[in-house]
Amino acid sequence: MTMLEAEKTEDLPRDNASRLAIYDVLCERTSATGAPGVTDDELFDRVIGRLRVLVPRELHLVGDRAYVDEKVHACVEAGIIVASCDNGRRLLTLTGRPPLVRYPDGEVRNYPPGLELARERLDRDNAHLRRVGFDVRKSVPSIADDPNGAQFQELLASMREHGFMKQFPVVKYEDDVVIDGRARLRAAAILHLDVECLKHGSDKDRKAAHRRDTPLNRVLVAVHSNAGRLPRDVMDAVYERVADVTRRTWDETAADLALTHEWRRSIPGEYSPRFDVKKLAYREGDEAKIQVTSDGKVMLRSLIEAGGLSNYKINILRDHVPFERARSAHSAGRKAVFARAEDLITGIATMQQERRAAKLKVDPEWEQIRQWLVRTFEPARG
Repeated sequence: MTMLEAEKTEDLPRDNASRLAIYDVLCERTSATGAPGVTDDELFDRVIGRLRVLVPRELHLVGDRAYVDEKVHACVEAGIIVASCDNGRRLLTLTGRPPLVRYPDGEVRNYPPGLELARERLDRDNAHLRRVGFDVRKSVPSIADDPNGAQFQELLASMREHGFMKQFPVVKYEDDVVIDGRARLRAAAILHLDVECLKHGSDKDRKAAHRRDTPLNRVLVAVHSNAGRLPRDVMDAVYERVADVTRRTWDETAADLALTHEWRRSIPGEYSPRFDVKKLAYREGDEAKIQVTSDGKVMLRSLIEAGGLSNYKINILRDHVPFERARSAHSAGRKAVFARAEDLITGIATMQQERRAAKLKVDPEWEQIRQWLVRTFEPARG
Protein backbone atom coordinates (compact mmCIF):
# COMPACT_ATOMS: atom_id res chain seq x y z
CA MET A 1 0.00 0.00 0.00
CA THR A 2 1.42 3.39 -0.98
CA MET A 3 1.60 6.30 1.46
CA LEU A 4 -1.26 8.07 -0.32
CA GLU A 5 -3.45 4.94 -0.24
CA ALA A 6 -2.73 4.56 3.47
CA GLU A 7 -3.83 8.12 4.12
CA LYS A 8 -7.06 7.58 2.21
CA THR A 9 -8.14 4.97 4.75
CA GLU A 10 -7.93 7.48 7.60
CA ASP A 11 -10.30 10.20 8.71
CA LEU A 12 -9.79 13.59 7.13
CA PRO A 13 -8.51 16.41 9.38
CA ARG A 14 -11.22 18.38 11.14
CA ASP A 15 -10.00 21.59 9.50
CA ASN A 16 -10.09 20.10 6.01
CA ALA A 17 -12.52 22.74 4.69
CA SER A 18 -10.02 25.49 5.56
CA ARG A 19 -7.20 23.60 3.88
CA LEU A 20 -9.31 23.22 0.74
CA ALA A 21 -10.00 26.97 0.75
CA ILE A 22 -6.26 27.75 0.94
CA TYR A 23 -5.52 25.22 -1.80
CA ASP A 24 -8.21 26.73 -4.05
CA VAL A 25 -6.77 30.23 -3.62
CA LEU A 26 -3.29 29.05 -4.58
CA CYS A 27 -4.62 27.12 -7.59
CA GLU A 28 -6.66 30.10 -8.78
CA ARG A 29 -3.75 32.52 -8.30
CA THR A 30 -1.30 30.24 -10.12
CA SER A 31 -3.71 29.67 -12.99
CA ALA A 32 -4.54 33.38 -13.37
CA THR A 33 -1.02 34.82 -13.19
CA GLY A 34 1.37 31.96 -13.88
CA ALA A 35 3.30 33.10 -10.80
CA PRO A 36 4.89 30.20 -8.93
CA GLY A 37 3.73 31.35 -5.51
CA VAL A 38 2.12 33.99 -3.31
CA THR A 39 3.20 35.79 -0.19
CA ASP A 40 1.54 35.27 3.16
CA ASP A 41 -0.12 38.66 2.87
CA GLU A 42 -1.51 37.92 -0.62
CA LEU A 43 -2.85 34.58 0.52
CA PHE A 44 -4.46 36.12 3.59
CA ASP A 45 -6.20 38.82 1.57
CA ARG A 46 -7.58 36.27 -0.89
CA VAL A 47 -8.69 33.56 1.55
CA ILE A 48 -10.00 35.45 4.56
CA GLY A 49 -13.38 36.25 2.99
CA ARG A 50 -13.96 32.57 2.27
CA LEU A 51 -12.93 31.53 5.75
CA ARG A 52 -15.33 34.05 7.31
CA VAL A 53 -18.10 32.05 5.68
CA LEU A 54 -16.68 28.63 6.54
CA VAL A 55 -15.30 29.08 10.08
CA PRO A 56 -16.54 32.36 11.62
CA ARG A 57 -16.44 31.01 15.17
CA GLU A 58 -12.84 29.80 14.89
CA LEU A 59 -11.73 33.15 13.48
CA HIS A 60 -13.45 34.94 16.35
CA LEU A 61 -11.73 32.76 18.96
CA VAL A 62 -8.24 32.62 17.45
CA GLY A 63 -8.04 35.80 15.41
CA ASP A 64 -8.05 36.15 11.62
CA ARG A 65 -4.33 36.27 10.98
CA ALA A 66 -3.38 33.73 13.61
CA TYR A 67 -5.93 31.26 12.25
CA VAL A 68 -4.74 31.63 8.64
CA ASP A 69 -1.10 31.26 9.69
CA GLU A 70 -2.00 28.12 11.62
CA LYS A 71 -3.78 26.56 8.62
CA VAL A 72 -0.96 27.51 6.25
CA HIS A 73 1.41 25.70 8.58
CA ALA A 74 -0.92 22.65 8.55
CA CYS A 75 -0.89 22.64 4.73
CA VAL A 76 2.91 22.80 4.73
CA GLU A 77 3.08 19.93 7.23
CA ALA A 78 0.70 17.90 5.04
CA GLY A 79 2.89 18.44 1.98
CA ILE A 80 0.22 20.38 0.08
CA ILE A 81 2.22 23.59 -0.17
CA VAL A 82 5.86 24.47 0.38
CA ALA A 83 7.29 27.66 1.85
CA SER A 84 10.44 29.20 0.39
CA CYS A 85 12.30 32.51 0.65
CA ASP A 86 12.63 34.96 -2.27
CA ASN A 87 14.47 38.24 -1.72
CA GLY A 88 13.55 38.25 1.93
CA ARG A 89 9.89 37.39 1.31
CA ARG A 90 8.30 34.06 2.16
CA LEU A 91 6.56 32.51 -0.86
CA LEU A 92 3.93 29.77 -0.64
CA THR A 93 3.88 27.39 -3.61
CA LEU A 94 1.87 24.31 -4.53
CA THR A 95 3.77 21.05 -4.36
CA GLY A 96 1.57 19.23 -6.88
CA ARG A 97 0.10 17.07 -4.14
CA PRO A 98 -3.62 17.85 -3.72
CA PRO A 99 -5.52 17.65 -0.45
CA LEU A 100 -8.12 14.93 0.00
CA VAL A 101 -11.89 15.19 0.14
CA ARG A 102 -14.57 12.67 1.05
CA TYR A 103 -17.20 12.14 -1.64
CA PRO A 104 -20.86 11.44 -0.72
CA ASP A 105 -20.33 7.69 -1.18
CA GLY A 106 -17.72 7.76 1.59
CA GLU A 107 -14.72 7.35 -0.70
CA VAL A 108 -11.79 9.68 -0.08
CA ARG A 109 -10.32 11.05 -3.31
CA ASN A 110 -7.91 13.72 -4.49
CA TYR A 111 -9.58 17.11 -4.38
CA PRO A 112 -10.25 18.70 -7.81
CA PRO A 113 -9.38 22.42 -7.56
CA GLY A 114 -12.48 24.58 -7.20
CA LEU A 115 -14.88 21.72 -6.43
CA GLU A 116 -16.35 23.25 -3.26
CA LEU A 117 -16.90 26.66 -4.86
CA ALA A 118 -18.44 25.08 -7.98
CA ARG A 119 -20.87 23.10 -5.82
CA GLU A 120 -21.93 26.24 -3.98
CA ARG A 121 -22.46 28.15 -7.23
CA LEU A 122 -24.62 25.33 -8.62
CA ASP A 123 -26.63 25.26 -5.39
CA ARG A 124 -27.33 28.96 -5.88
CA ASP A 125 -28.28 28.37 -9.54
CA ASN A 126 -30.75 25.65 -8.55
CA ALA A 127 -32.16 27.84 -5.77
CA HIS A 128 -32.79 30.68 -8.25
CA LEU A 129 -34.46 28.30 -10.70
CA ARG A 130 -36.67 26.77 -8.00
CA ARG A 131 -37.69 30.18 -6.70
CA VAL A 132 -39.07 31.26 -10.08
CA GLY A 133 -40.58 27.84 -10.80
CA PHE A 134 -38.42 27.35 -13.89
CA ASP A 135 -40.01 24.76 -16.20
CA VAL A 136 -37.68 23.62 -18.97
CA ARG A 137 -40.63 22.13 -20.87
CA LYS A 138 -41.76 25.63 -21.78
CA SER A 139 -38.48 26.14 -23.62
CA VAL A 140 -38.21 22.75 -25.33
CA PRO A 141 -40.82 22.29 -28.07
CA SER A 142 -42.58 18.94 -28.47
CA ILE A 143 -44.37 17.54 -31.49
CA ALA A 144 -47.28 17.05 -29.09
CA ASP A 145 -47.72 20.84 -29.19
CA ASP A 146 -49.18 20.43 -32.70
CA PRO A 147 -51.33 17.26 -32.62
CA ASN A 148 -52.42 17.86 -36.22
CA GLY A 149 -48.85 18.22 -37.46
CA ALA A 150 -47.19 15.66 -39.70
CA GLN A 151 -44.66 14.49 -37.08
CA PHE A 152 -47.28 13.80 -34.40
CA GLN A 153 -49.54 12.07 -36.92
CA GLU A 154 -46.61 9.82 -37.92
CA LEU A 155 -46.07 8.97 -34.25
CA LEU A 156 -49.77 8.14 -33.89
CA ALA A 157 -49.64 5.86 -36.91
CA SER A 158 -46.56 4.07 -35.58
CA MET A 159 -48.03 3.54 -32.13
CA ARG A 160 -51.34 2.44 -33.61
CA GLU A 161 -49.41 -0.21 -35.55
CA HIS A 162 -46.84 -1.30 -32.98
CA GLY A 163 -48.29 -0.22 -29.65
CA PHE A 164 -46.25 1.56 -26.97
CA MET A 165 -42.66 0.37 -27.36
CA LYS A 166 -41.20 -0.33 -23.94
CA GLN A 167 -37.69 0.44 -25.12
CA PHE A 168 -38.72 4.11 -25.27
CA PRO A 169 -40.11 4.73 -21.77
CA VAL A 170 -41.47 8.06 -20.58
CA VAL A 171 -39.23 9.92 -18.12
CA LYS A 172 -41.57 11.00 -15.33
CA TYR A 173 -40.42 12.47 -12.03
CA GLU A 174 -41.95 11.96 -8.59
CA ASP A 175 -43.99 15.16 -8.98
CA ASP A 176 -45.50 13.71 -12.20
CA VAL A 177 -43.56 16.13 -14.40
CA VAL A 178 -42.72 14.50 -17.75
CA ILE A 179 -39.43 15.77 -19.14
CA ASP A 180 -38.98 13.29 -21.99
CA GLY A 181 -41.88 11.53 -23.70
CA ARG A 182 -44.64 14.14 -23.79
CA ALA A 183 -45.55 13.25 -27.36
CA ARG A 184 -45.60 9.51 -26.64
CA LEU A 185 -47.70 10.15 -23.56
CA ARG A 186 -50.27 12.20 -25.49
CA ALA A 187 -50.39 9.69 -28.34
CA ALA A 188 -50.89 6.84 -25.86
CA ALA A 189 -53.80 8.71 -24.28
CA ILE A 190 -55.45 9.21 -27.69
CA LEU A 191 -54.98 5.53 -28.58
CA HIS A 192 -55.85 4.24 -25.07
CA LEU A 193 -52.50 2.46 -24.74
CA ASP A 194 -50.75 1.56 -21.51
CA VAL A 195 -47.72 3.77 -20.92
CA GLU A 196 -44.31 2.44 -19.93
CA CYS A 197 -42.47 4.83 -17.62
CA LEU A 198 -38.80 4.66 -16.79
CA LYS A 199 -38.37 2.38 -13.77
CA HIS A 200 -35.51 2.17 -11.34
CA GLY A 201 -33.96 -1.24 -10.86
CA SER A 202 -33.53 -0.86 -7.11
CA ASP A 203 -34.13 1.45 -4.16
CA LYS A 204 -30.52 2.57 -4.56
CA ASP A 205 -31.16 3.61 -8.17
CA ARG A 206 -34.35 5.41 -7.14
CA LYS A 207 -32.57 7.31 -4.37
CA ALA A 208 -29.76 8.18 -6.76
CA ALA A 209 -32.23 9.60 -9.28
CA HIS A 210 -33.99 11.57 -6.54
CA ARG A 211 -30.69 13.06 -5.36
CA ARG A 212 -29.81 14.18 -8.89
CA ASP A 213 -33.27 15.67 -9.50
CA THR A 214 -32.51 19.40 -9.58
CA PRO A 215 -33.74 22.10 -11.98
CA LEU A 216 -30.37 22.06 -13.73
CA ASN A 217 -30.45 18.29 -14.06
CA ARG A 218 -33.91 18.50 -15.65
CA VAL A 219 -32.51 21.01 -18.14
CA LEU A 220 -29.74 18.57 -19.04
CA VAL A 221 -32.17 15.64 -19.38
CA ALA A 222 -34.54 17.66 -21.57
CA VAL A 223 -31.80 18.94 -23.86
CA HIS A 224 -29.76 15.74 -24.09
CA SER A 225 -32.75 13.44 -24.68
CA ASN A 226 -33.96 15.71 -27.49
CA ALA A 227 -30.57 16.69 -28.90
CA GLY A 228 -31.14 14.69 -32.09
CA ARG A 229 -34.13 16.79 -33.14
CA LEU A 230 -33.53 20.17 -31.52
CA PRO A 231 -31.89 22.84 -33.68
CA ARG A 232 -28.89 24.58 -32.19
CA ASP A 233 -30.74 27.87 -31.81
CA VAL A 234 -33.44 26.21 -29.68
CA MET A 235 -30.82 24.65 -27.39
CA ASP A 236 -29.06 28.00 -27.08
CA ALA A 237 -32.38 29.64 -26.24
CA VAL A 238 -32.87 27.16 -23.38
CA TYR A 239 -29.44 27.97 -22.01
CA GLU A 240 -30.08 31.69 -22.31
CA ARG A 241 -33.31 31.40 -20.33
CA VAL A 242 -31.43 29.55 -17.60
CA ALA A 243 -28.74 32.24 -17.61
CA ASP A 244 -31.39 34.97 -17.31
CA VAL A 245 -32.52 33.38 -14.04
CA THR A 246 -29.13 32.41 -12.58
CA ARG A 247 -27.54 35.70 -13.63
CA ARG A 248 -24.42 34.08 -15.00
CA THR A 249 -23.54 32.65 -18.42
CA TRP A 250 -24.44 29.09 -19.34
CA ASP A 251 -20.74 28.46 -20.12
CA GLU A 252 -19.96 29.23 -16.47
CA THR A 253 -22.71 26.92 -15.27
CA ALA A 254 -21.66 24.19 -17.72
CA ALA A 255 -18.07 24.40 -16.47
CA ASP A 256 -19.25 23.89 -12.89
CA LEU A 257 -21.45 20.99 -13.96
CA ALA A 258 -18.45 19.34 -15.61
CA LEU A 259 -16.24 19.89 -12.56
CA THR A 260 -18.84 18.44 -10.18
CA HIS A 261 -19.92 15.56 -12.42
CA GLU A 262 -18.34 12.78 -10.35
CA TRP A 263 -19.46 14.38 -7.09
CA ARG A 264 -23.07 14.66 -8.26
CA ARG A 265 -23.10 11.03 -9.41
CA SER A 266 -21.58 9.82 -6.14
CA ILE A 267 -24.41 8.36 -4.08
CA PRO A 268 -24.27 8.29 -0.27
CA GLY A 269 -23.90 4.74 0.97
CA GLU A 270 -26.72 3.33 3.02
CA TYR A 271 -25.88 2.96 6.69
CA SER A 272 -25.32 -0.69 7.43
CA PRO A 273 -24.86 -1.64 11.10
CA ARG A 274 -22.87 -4.77 11.84
CA PHE A 275 -23.79 -6.77 14.92
CA ASP A 276 -21.50 -9.01 16.93
CA VAL A 277 -23.40 -12.23 17.55
CA LYS A 278 -23.11 -15.60 19.15
CA LYS A 279 -25.03 -18.69 18.06
CA LEU A 280 -27.50 -20.57 20.23
CA ALA A 281 -29.16 -23.93 19.73
CA TYR A 282 -32.95 -24.18 19.51
CA ARG A 283 -33.13 -27.60 21.14
CA GLU A 284 -30.67 -29.57 23.20
CA GLY A 285 -28.45 -31.49 20.84
CA ASP A 286 -29.22 -29.22 17.87
CA GLU A 287 -26.47 -27.37 16.06
CA ALA A 288 -26.16 -23.79 17.32
CA LYS A 289 -27.59 -21.66 14.49
CA ILE A 290 -29.69 -18.88 16.04
CA GLN A 291 -27.77 -15.59 15.88
CA VAL A 292 -28.15 -13.47 19.02
CA THR A 293 -26.50 -10.20 20.06
CA SER A 294 -25.25 -9.44 23.56
CA ASP A 295 -28.12 -6.97 24.10
CA GLY A 296 -30.85 -9.46 23.23
CA LYS A 297 -31.50 -9.00 19.53
CA VAL A 298 -32.31 -12.10 17.51
CA MET A 299 -31.74 -12.67 13.81
CA LEU A 300 -35.24 -13.69 12.77
CA ARG A 301 -34.50 -15.95 9.84
CA SER A 302 -32.22 -18.15 11.95
CA LEU A 303 -34.88 -18.33 14.70
CA ILE A 304 -37.87 -18.96 12.41
CA GLU A 305 -36.11 -21.69 10.45
CA ALA A 306 -34.81 -23.35 13.63
CA GLY A 307 -38.40 -23.37 14.89
CA GLY A 308 -39.59 -25.21 11.79
CA LEU A 309 -41.30 -22.36 9.92
CA SER A 310 -40.62 -21.02 6.44
CA ASN A 311 -38.65 -17.80 6.19
CA TYR A 312 -41.56 -15.88 4.62
CA LYS A 313 -43.51 -16.26 7.88
CA ILE A 314 -41.44 -13.36 9.22
CA ASN A 315 -43.83 -11.05 7.35
CA ILE A 316 -46.66 -12.04 9.71
CA LEU A 317 -44.85 -10.25 12.53
CA ARG A 318 -44.32 -6.94 10.71
CA ASP A 319 -47.34 -5.25 12.28
CA HIS A 320 -46.47 -6.43 15.78
CA VAL A 321 -42.67 -6.28 16.14
CA PRO A 322 -40.18 -3.49 15.29
CA PHE A 323 -37.56 -4.82 12.90
CA GLU A 324 -33.96 -3.69 12.44
CA ARG A 325 -31.78 -4.57 9.46
CA ALA A 326 -28.10 -5.29 9.99
CA ARG A 327 -25.30 -7.64 9.05
CA SER A 328 -23.24 -10.03 11.11
CA ALA A 329 -20.18 -12.15 10.51
CA HIS A 330 -22.54 -14.97 9.48
CA SER A 331 -24.84 -13.06 7.14
CA ALA A 332 -23.81 -12.32 3.57
CA GLY A 333 -25.59 -10.48 0.77
CA ARG A 334 -28.67 -8.55 1.84
CA LYS A 335 -28.93 -7.31 5.40
CA ALA A 336 -30.64 -9.64 7.85
CA VAL A 337 -33.71 -8.79 9.96
CA PHE A 338 -33.18 -8.54 13.72
CA ALA A 339 -35.68 -7.90 16.52
CA ARG A 340 -35.41 -7.58 20.28
CA ALA A 341 -36.32 -10.72 22.19
CA GLU A 342 -38.71 -8.87 24.53
CA ASP A 343 -40.54 -7.38 21.50
CA LEU A 344 -40.79 -10.81 19.93
CA ILE A 345 -42.23 -12.36 23.09
CA THR A 346 -45.06 -9.81 23.32
CA GLY A 347 -45.44 -9.40 19.55
CA ILE A 348 -45.90 -13.12 18.88
CA ALA A 349 -48.50 -13.36 21.64
CA THR A 350 -50.44 -10.41 20.20
CA MET A 351 -50.20 -11.78 16.67
CA GLN A 352 -51.53 -15.17 17.78
CA GLN A 353 -54.41 -13.59 19.67
CA GLU A 354 -55.44 -11.41 16.73
CA ARG A 355 -55.22 -14.25 14.20
CA ARG A 356 -57.36 -16.51 16.38
CA ALA A 357 -59.94 -13.75 16.81
CA ALA A 358 -60.03 -13.35 13.03
CA LYS A 359 -60.30 -17.14 12.61
CA LEU A 360 -57.00 -17.26 10.74
CA LYS A 361 -54.55 -20.14 10.91
CA VAL A 362 -51.98 -19.98 13.72
CA ASP A 363 -48.99 -22.28 13.30
CA PRO A 364 -48.25 -24.13 16.57
CA GLU A 365 -44.54 -23.50 15.99
CA TRP A 366 -45.07 -19.84 16.92
CA GLU A 367 -45.89 -20.71 20.52
CA GLN A 368 -42.86 -23.01 20.69
CA ILE A 369 -40.67 -20.17 19.40
CA ARG A 370 -42.16 -17.78 21.96
CA GLN A 371 -41.52 -20.25 24.78
CA TRP A 372 -37.89 -20.63 23.62
CA LEU A 373 -37.50 -16.85 23.77
CA VAL A 374 -39.00 -16.75 27.27
CA ARG A 375 -36.69 -19.51 28.53
CA THR A 376 -33.62 -18.01 26.91
CA PHE A 377 -34.02 -14.31 27.66
CA GLU A 378 -36.41 -13.70 30.53
CA PRO A 379 -34.20 -15.33 33.20
CA ALA A 380 -31.44 -12.90 32.19
CA ARG A 381 -33.86 -9.99 32.68
CA GLY A 382 -34.89 -11.22 36.09
